[in-house]
Amino acid sequence: MPTTRCARARAGAAAGAPGGGLHAQDRSAAHWALDYARRLADRHPAHHRILIQTSMSPTGYFHIGNFRDTVCAHLVHRALTGMGRRSAILLSFDDYDPVRESQAARDPELAGYGGRPLAAHRERATRICRAYLAELRAVGILPADADEDGRTPPGSPWETHYQFERYRAGEYRERQRRLQRDAGRLADLLGKDDGRDLFAVYCLQCGRNDTEIHELGAAAARYRCLSCGAELTARDPAVVKPSWAVDWALRVAHEHIDCEPAGQDHCSAGSTMDRTRPVYDHYLRRPQPVIVPYGLVRGERGGGKVSGSRGGGPYVRDLLAVYPPVLVLWLYARGNCLSDFRLGFGPGAFFGAYDAFDRFVRAAEHRERARVLWELLGDEARAGRAALPRMRSVVGALYSHGGRTAPALRHLERRHPEAAGELLAERVRHARDWLSTHGHRRYWGAPDAAAGGRGRTDTSGAAEAARTGPAVATLIDGLRTHDGPGAPRAARTREDFREIYGALFGTAHGPRLDTLADALGPAVLADALAAYRDHGRRPLLGKPSARPEPVLQEAVPHAG
Repeated sequence: MPTTRCARARAGAAAGAPGGGLHAQDRSAAHWALDYARRLADRHPAHHRILIQTSMSPTGYFHIGNFRDTVCAHLVHRALTGMGRRSAILLSFDDYDPVRESQAARDPELAGYGGRPLAAHRERATRICRAYLAELRAVGILPADADEDGRTPPGSPWETHYQFERYRAGEYRERQRRLQRDAGRLADLLGKDDGRDLFAVYCLQCGRNDTEIHELGAAAARYRCLSCGAELTARDPAVVKPSWAVDWALRVAHEHIDCEPAGQDHCSAGSTMDRTRPVYDHYLRRPQPVIVPYGLVRGERGGGKVSGSRGGGPYVRDLLAVYPPVLVLWLYARGNCLSDFRLGFGPGAFFGAYDAFDRFVRAAEHRERARVLWELLGDEARAGRAALPRMRSVVGALYSHGGRTAPALRHLERRHPEAAGELLAERVRHARDWLSTHGHRRYWGAPDAAAGGRGRTDTSGAAEAARTGPAVATLIDGLRTHDGPGAPRAARTREDFREIYGALFGTAHGPRLDTLADALGPAVLADALAAYRDHGRRPLLGKPSARPEPVLQEAVPHAG
């Protein structure tokens, strides 16, 4: 965290978190979600159902940056439930927001929709929202009783709202009339010159919101459309869309929202969360919801954020292809919500995530903070995961068996009999899917590709002998006479390993030689090295085939 943010958090904690500002936290809490849950529990009576909103506009497919908003809501909800408090999550799809003209010009699917509501392209908006709901179901956040549109029966701890539907159905009609009547007062509270600037009309003739309001009152809005030139009077508030600040206050009051996560750019001085305080204090006369501010999700390298509106992913389904749901949630929950964090799919990020998660699972047996976090993540028993082998060993087993999952799984079951079979199979599947995608170029040679300048990758049997150095010859000789576990010991340099892995796989990296020797047997490993040295063939080389979960195969041809 930047120094200023740290100082602000420390000052808030010292002063008492609830009164210390949007970024204040009580760092003595076992997890930040418990801190926000305690604030909510202290604010509301025991019988009150605490409602947490997570909202987003379906301008494009929701990516791993958007997902942080929903995870924060989920964790606070879990914390409240653990305290014995009634709580629910409201997922609001802001599909009544207009399509930006720049996006309409850039995206062929939105051509002609600039200035119209996002939901005007009904098929596209539905596809985007359903894809995200499917991901939330797969990760364990969306309840089982929700349908494909996220709708649940009465009494469920989950609600899904579509704002186009609610505005057009007149859900907010009476509140809208009052807001239009009081536009001047709201403008004063928000520091605006003209209350008419807080609203925009979706033109009754062309459907665009490129309008100029000439007269605004509780009963009507007289406007001129700058797009089609129409001069009309809108008498139904359903087509008069408030600006974001007013819209947020309207929905908080109407839905009785008590808490909402928000990116830190929305919580800084002068931001919407900051500027709307007078509206709550002097107009709505109710406290602003408890805000859970969160930092950015950044890519594995560089300073760019994933949580921008440029689209293009990665998506939650990409995380679920290589990580189990509980690990995906842990990636978001392990650090402080105020902190930025990085997500990636390279070897360092992939193996590092599994190693750190395995340590966390073991620590949850005896460390209070780790135990609390595990209980926030879900209801799964941790004993089965504590016995799993490291992901590096799983990848090594796949290497040793040419990417074939069944023999690799049998090998791992023999080596780790205490590991739960279903969880072990899941880990093998994730290793295979990572190797076949993100890890392929680094860890699996490609046909006809050079192996560090030493021969070709060829599994046909028709290749010529390849030039190898002494490291391969020494290892072959050692394997021919070796009868102990693992591979014969030797003082090998980095170049020696590059030569050996180049001969086996056409790459500079690979699994531990001990893993290969134990899985294949010394003789098979020696034969594989000799096949490359004498004939230029790599019999162990194979590319694992990925089979993503069907629910996550949502096509994204128009993402971006």
